[in-house]
Amino acid sequence: MMPATADARWRAGWVSAAAVFIVLAGIALWMDPVGVRRTNADPTAAPGFQSDEATYYLMGHSLARDFDLEYRHEDLARTRREFPGGPSGVFLKRGLTLNGQPDSDQSRLFYGKSFVYPLVAAPFVAVFGTKGFYILNSLLLALGFFCAYAFISARSAAGVSLVLAAGFVFPTVVPVYWAWIAPELFNFSLGLLAYFCWLYKFVAPTPSSARTAWLRGPASDVAAAVIIGLLTFSKLTNALLGLPMGLWWLWKREWKRAAIVAAGFALSAGLGFGTNLAISGEWNYQGGFDRRTCHNAFPLETPAAGLDVCEPRETSKALTNVWFDPQMLWSNLRANLGYFWIGRYGGMVAYFFPFVFAVVALLTAGQQRHTWQWFVLAGIAAQMIVFLITLPYTFMGGGGSVGNRYFMGVYGVAVFLLPPIRSIAASLVPWLVGGLFMAPLVLSPFDTSMRPGDRAFSGPLRLLPVELTNYNDLPVTTERDLMVRGFGAKPGHPGFGLMYLDKNSWLREADGLSFWTRGQSRAELLVRTNLPERRLQLMLSAGPLPTTVDLNLEGRRVTVSLVPNQTAIVQFAPDRGFPFKNVQDQVSYIWRLAITTDTGFVPPPSPDNDTRFLGVRVLPLIIR
Repeated sequence: MMPATADARWRAGWVSAAAVFIVLAGIALWMDPVGVRRTNADPTAAPGFQSDEATYYLMGHSLARDFDLEYRHEDLARTRREFPGGPSGVFLKRGLTLNGQPDSDQSRLFYGKSFVYPLVAAPFVAVFGTKGFYILNSLLLALGFFCAYAFISARSAAGVSLVLAAGFVFPTVVPVYWAWIAPELFNFSLGLLAYFCWLYKFVAPTPSSARTAWLRGPASDVAAAVIIGLLTFSKLTNALLGLPMGLWWLWKREWKRAAIVAAGFALSAGLGFGTNLAISGEWNYQGGFDRRTCHNAFPLETPAAGLDVCEPRETSKALTNVWFDPQMLWSNLRANLGYFWIGRYGGMVAYFFPFVFAVVALLTAGQQRHTWQWFVLAGIAAQMIVFLITLPYTFMGGGGSVGNRYFMGVYGVAVFLLPPIRSIAASLVPWLVGGLFMAPLVLSPFDTSMRPGDRAFSGPLRLLPVELTNYNDLPVTTERDLMVRGFGAKPGHPGFGLMYLDKNSWLREADGLSFWTRGQSRAELLVRTNLPERRLQLMLSAGPLPTTVDLNLEGRRVTVSLVPNQTAIVQFAPDRGFPFKNVQDQVSYIWRLAITTDTGFVPPPSPDNDTRFLGVRVLPLIIR
């Protein structure tokens, strides 16, 4: 490739990335950053935060306005001006002195999250207010797109590269995190930038100009190591991103360069953790001395309100008893290896399809593969295994996640698995498959984020298996009061839990034992028992219309035709349910149940004014 041609391709990348930034930043400036958080499902509900956003919101504003990372009454008052419900989900902790003693001022509180993302966002927040977070996110998304394009275009035509780079970013869950005040997009883009600094030299045929010549030398490796160090402070598991680069230079016997890379990484990560130590007295922002999360009551809101109004929430010890629980390790790992790829709420095929595409392209690339790409793939695999073993019950990132948010930092480097691709048809595959699953999520990122379980109520996501190992943190549990109910508590029958996976079932009826399904629908539920029960009975009652009910319990199907007002009883004797053991050491068992009806009716007028569209009434009981 001639330098002039290379320059032209870089200019095409810059122009395209600038267009991405202008469009997204324009949206950020135009929109109401609080009003967009009202959901379509309930426009009257007060806008709020999802997942860990509140902490990063407060930190960004505190850095921009107060130039500190101490939680004060002013921070809370400032939040209430935009979010009347307060910063629900904020993580706070008390400080320590450098010699490990409790802070002499026990009323002084600090934030319990990494400050690197809000620190970078602070200048934008100072100028644009809360919109500043989205301006930064626009910049990060454009940066990720540009790095992907620049790498791909070094070995592929410009048009194919633009389509493929855009397909790597946009028909995935990545743009949804543009709507988050959280570091997921930061981790994605900077991970991609770090690996671009490391790997571009291996594909760039000639330096395109003096401005980019440094990417071919050791300085680019130092830059990559420094960025990965910062990412490690952002999220500790990102340290694994540095392993492939360090091992690569060791394998090449470039001892000096490996040492420089290690030093750059250590200094960068050390700067972050050291600064945290200087501020709060502890390097670990996730744990340490009295870390808590606050949802409805907040410290310093009144003179008497201290940190004790919040719930303890520390991550100070490795839960090795959970990781290597001999009763669950292989069961969880085997299931999670499947869910990781094909899962309804976080699987790679649906949420990060270009990663799947890149792995397949690499494995079939033959002579076009490079050795360093195996190092990249091994690094991704190592992160995957670490997540699945150390977070067997939350590897997707908790109940408020959209897709697998813990994978965001790793996903960015998957673009470097791609071999040269010359076919425009092949470059469209990530768009077609990814768009099939992700279009509804990407086109409404705020609504998707506030109600992360809703997008799997219908469409192709519903065809994928539910991640049973993450039972307590499935996205539908963000509405736990509605979606999880106790049933079956009756003399002679043990109680059990029902989790609604959609809104095709109504809540518990007045008898406390039964529920109606929605008419002409398929309702999916999870039945959770405390013991390995052997028999589930379903009493079905039709309304004033005949209906056919199709039942499916763990693949065992029964179809029942009911005349008006008829009742029938069906019993299943399935195998023991899927074993689930949470960190409280409680073993339980889960069955998957689906109930489909072909008709529906609205009850006649009555004093109850019941206008629901009903299918069949179901009374479930465990039979021993």
